Amino acid sequence: MDDHQPEGNQEGPGKKKPELSKEEKLAKEKAHFMEKFAAGDTNHVQTRVAWILNRYPAARNSDVTLQVLYWRIFNRDLLSGPNTVSLENLYKLARLTDIARSRAKIQNEYHLFQASEGIRKRRVVKEGEERARQIDDQPPIPTLTVYSDESGKTDNYLIVGSVWFLRGEDVHNVTSALKEWRERTGFKDELHFTKISDRSIDRYLEVIDILDAFAATISFRAITIERRGHADIPRVIDDLLLHLLVRGVRHEHESGRAPLPRSLSIFKDAEEEVRDRLSVANLELDLKNVARAQFNNELHISLVHAIDSKSLVPIQLADLFIGSLNRRLNVAQNGNHAKDRFANAFLGRFAGDGGQQQYDQGGDMTVIDKF
Repeated sequence: MDDHQPEGNQEGPGKKKPELSKEEKLAKEKAHFMEKFAAGDTNHVQTRVAWILNRYPAARNSDVTLQVLYWRIFNRDLLSGPNTVSLENLYKLARLTDIARSRAKIQNEYHLFQASEGIRKRRVVKEGEERARQIDDQPPIPTLTVYSDESGKTDNYLIVGSVWFLRGEDVHNVTSALKEWRERTGFKDELHFTKISDRSIDRYLEVIDILDAFAATISFRAITIERRGHADIPRVIDDLLLHLLVRGVRHEHESGRAPLPRSLSIFKDAEEEVRDRLSVANLELDLKNVARAQFNNELHISLVHAIDSKSLVPIQLADLFIGSLNRRLNVAQNGNHAKDRFANAFLGRFAGDGGQQQYDQGGDMTVIDKF
């Protein structure tokens, strides 16, 4: 062997990195798509199609239904009425081929928002009858969108916290409101509890005011348990998330804020890829069983996904909530510290109780039921 020849996996100067496999490219592409979808992006055909598929189950089975809904929702300025389009504008409307191509990629390659089994089988042949009247016969299912994270793995209390959007469009609305605030104030940093300092506290307190404007359609929910006595911490966190979701759905239904039937989408913070796959699969299966046993099949599990992106605004909001709660439960407080001031303000505002947490007792488990 030439003494200058690289051995094993070492790369010589000028050598290119090995190209990604087809599967790796698809995984990277799906992750990028999920990040945009989780952020409430509706600026692209693919995320718009996913938005419709998530809310209108009939569109999963019919490309014509999907196209008409797409036009009504995203091209409504080009329509002469809900059921009318002029020939001149027909050229400007999104094309069925583009819409169907995005639907096929989402369903067939990303395996999201699947059509019924019968439709999937028939799609190997040209689809036959398409009836746009399905749009009126099957109204959209309202959504619940949940973003979760956890804290306290080395502290006295384990915490799983979450932010709930009771209307799907508020993911985009809250993100836009915070974007406008950033432009107005010049604050460019991501929102993270650990970054709160005397220099930034005033800006972080302004975020609380922005969130308060959405109080009718946003919830912050958490569940906590003593860490002591638990050997398998990741499994405990998975169990806590399941209990949080079930109790949260029941509370939102019984309170009338988000009555069933409803579609549920969950984005949990990603950790380790192999374990995340098992965790997501178990959670989806458990939730489907709960939907049948406790919610009379009126809870539809639309999506469970582990997402690795702290840049998402909803994940940042969950971080602020969990950080505040962790500060209250696991950290010796110094009332003058900027983090304590923020935690007291955040919990005080959304608890409506002067900063005193409202708990629901469940055995040795404490559920932060309403903030």
